[in-house]
Amino acid sequence: MLGLYDSQGVLRFAGRDRDDCLAYAELFALPEDSYSLESVAVLVGGSLASTPQAALAGV
Repeated sequence: MLGLYDSQGVLRFAGRDRDDCLAYAELFALPEDSYSLESVAVLVGGSLASTPQAALAGV
């Protein structure tokens, strides 16, 4: 899972991959220098889930 963060470090969008995040940036006409793409970790019940599917399953 990948997140699109604004220049202040606020998560604006989380998607499955880079293409999802870039589509969001294009949709809102975000300039390339106004965001960054970073991996998103999902915390479930005190443990780190490796995938969104694992988070939903409670793994």
